[in-house]
Amino acid sequence: MSATPGNSLAKQFPRLALCVSVAAFAFGCRDAKNPPGKEQTPGAVAQSEIPPQDHSPAWFREVTDASGVQFRHFSGVGDDKPFPAANGSGVGALDYDRDGQLDLYFATGTSIPLEAAVATRTDRFYRNDGNWKFSDVTTLANLGRAGFSAGIAAADYNNDGFTDLYVTRFGSNMLYCNQGDGTFEEVSIVSGADHDGWASSAAFFDSNADGALDLYVCNYAKWDYKDHVFCGDRSKGVRLFCSPTSVEAESDVLLANHQDGTFSDQTKALGLGEQAGRGQGVIAADLNADGWIDLYVANDLNANFLFTNNGDGTYRDATELSGAGYDAKGGMQAGMGVDAEDIDGDGRPELFVTNFKAEQNTLYHNADEFAFADVSAQYGLSAASLPYVGWGTAFGDFDLDGRSDLVVTNGHVDDNRHLLGQDAPYAVRPLLWRNGGRRFEVVEHAENNYFSGQHVGRGLTCVDLDNDLDEDLVISHQDARPALLENHAASRALAVQVQLVGVLSNRDATGATLTLQTSGRSKHQQIKGGGSYLSARDLRQTFAILPGEANIQLKIRWPSREETTIEGLVPGGRFIIIEGDAPGQAPIVHKVGEKNE
Repeated sequence: MSATPGNSLAKQFPRLALCVSVAAFAFGCRDAKNPPGKEQTPGAVAQSEIPPQDHSPAWFREVTDASGVQFRHFSGVGDDKPFPAANGSGVGALDYDRDGQLDLYFATGTSIPLEAAVATRTDRFYRNDGNWKFSDVTTLANLGRAGFSAGIAAADYNNDGFTDLYVTRFGSNMLYCNQGDGTFEEVSIVSGADHDGWASSAAFFDSNADGALDLYVCNYAKWDYKDHVFCGDRSKGVRLFCSPTSVEAESDVLLANHQDGTFSDQTKALGLGEQAGRGQGVIAADLNADGWIDLYVANDLNANFLFTNNGDGTYRDATELSGAGYDAKGGMQAGMGVDAEDIDGDGRPELFVTNFKAEQNTLYHNADEFAFADVSAQYGLSAASLPYVGWGTAFGDFDLDGRSDLVVTNGHVDDNRHLLGQDAPYAVRPLLWRNGGRRFEVVEHAENNYFSGQHVGRGLTCVDLDNDLDEDLVISHQDARPALLENHAASRALAVQVQLVGVLSNRDATGATLTLQTSGRSKHQQIKGGGSYLSARDLRQTFAILPGEANIQLKIRWPSREETTIEGLVPGGRFIIIEGDAPGQAPIVHKVGEKNE
């Protein structure tokens, strides 16, 4: 089934047209079949063989100081080095009020033990007012509970058209249901999503293709302050964070969505949770192109988990046979952040994991049917990453040349290892790699650029904050303000950006596969669940359009298994594509900014 932009929303779905066409509305129509209304902002969005391009750096400019974002993270690090404080907190991107501008949620830690925590240390939520200006609306939105927050997942779990929030914590996790009026209701207990423990990253995804988003929650370990031990060198009075192997790993959980506002723990019933791994990052994606969502989990000094979907929402543990559980030497690494992306154009996403200092960040090539190989060195990703402890990460075509580049934020866990004579600085540079086709190359920046500075990074998200059709970055830091980084690639390249709205599928269309085809190449992307480290990214998909490219087609395989082809996408445009509401029905394609007649 194919479609072209310009299908009349008003004639086919009058209520849909009303929601899209009213430019000034704040909160939209509360209906699972209504697409979010979006404002038009000019911008720029597109592998096989790619013609030579201008390889000038994908410049990012830090704009934090003028943005109005005053949030400052608190880790809870003290002289006693409580273990959870080492791992930091993340950042989430979501459009909570459906005004077309993605907003930002920042998680923070607090003092440990929690009984001594300061109640004023809370997460903060910032509304995007446009033009790189943000307002703190935490209280207005009924968000920001006190406690030790770690990770963020953002999704429309009840398919009502408004993005909800899940916050993982050291303690009881929080689920916030978006009420559609600018506020959230905390429904953790009544929903059954209040899993208690030491959680890290989480991912919303549809495990069984029933149109409802389930929730995978990574758990790190069993730890209690009263059992806290000394690690380091007593004779020198230098205390360090203890090794991950000093704490017992805790099993992850899968919370199944019952489509009535409630979840239940179905981990064992679905074939998961037999092993505990000290989970840090999780990515939910279709790794073998069968239309079912698989799970990959980065574990800290345990084998990384690969769970393959059996085609019915149950899972098989393929870790030991896959090649993705260990590095090339068969060793377990201290996995943190994770992402999945097709970087060689074969339609199967590779896997990438950030690791500890002297371990290398690891890229696993996807050779088909869950057979992976460590190709980090061959792709130029090994040597540059060895000096650093890597955390948040993401693939993205940051310079809009048609290839997926890579970013990693780095930072050590201890700030005092120099007292033991170790070359292990706390604050270090982040790394931005440009994909040169066969290898990745570190992008060097001028001295006053964020990427040439020293930071203690943790969370990272990719999000187009100014709607100019290139991916900006937000990076969270330990005990410091975050970095908001504006990407200028769209000023010298063209792109198209699409937002999918599921109808037969889950509304976010998480799990969809998109293939942009032009006269000379194909580019495969997925709307993935989870990814990075403790963070949630923009679900809109951006594709570069290269000079001279014509016959642009976008092929979509929806989570419902419906397949459609979109023709006539105009470079520089933003599009909302609404899945047909019956099998075989063509989608509705709306170019953002056009009036509906």
